[in-house]
Amino acid sequence: MAAALTLKEARIDEAAIADGISSAVWPARFQLLTKGPLGEMARAAGADLWLDGGHNPHAGEAVARTLSALAAKDGRPVALIVGMLANKDAEGFLRAFAGLNPTVIAIPFEAEAAAPPERIVEAARAAGLVAETAPGLEQAMARALDSGEPPHVLICGSLYLAGEVLAMSEETWPV
Repeated sequence: MAAALTLKEARIDEAAIADGISSAVWPARFQLLTKGPLGEMARAAGADLWLDGGHNPHAGEAVARTLSALAAKDGRPVALIVGMLANKDAEGFLRAFAGLNPTVIAIPFEAEAAAPPERIVEAARAAGLVAETAPGLEQAMARALDSGEPPHVLICGSLYLAGEVLAMSEETWPV
């Protein structure tokens, strides 16, 4: 938007800018997944599955607010499947979710700088959350969905992890 306004092109008016903003798609920013293997697992269990690549305390706060609004509508539990890079503030990110009392499941993912899941569990516990590890995405989804009432599930903590989720099926790619 700033570039379009700076150009001062007559053909790029406010309506064109507004149209561009309203039609923009930003993958892995609180993206609802209804298709692909993980989306199908969630749907079959009556749960909803969200994907967000946020990985810092501010992103945690923004995502937690949105997730809190969803959970407040139906009172269903929240489960976080988390993978983060080692250089990120995992405790600061996870602290934002404390009011939701989520189940936290830490997983590994393919990145040289990925934090070991055990380190994320330590950060989650330091943030006052209950946490465990799982060996991968499918196992973490199965655990998240095995909580009784269908939860709101959020896969979060890294854009690398979000990329792995989206790479599982072209059906999850935003249109």
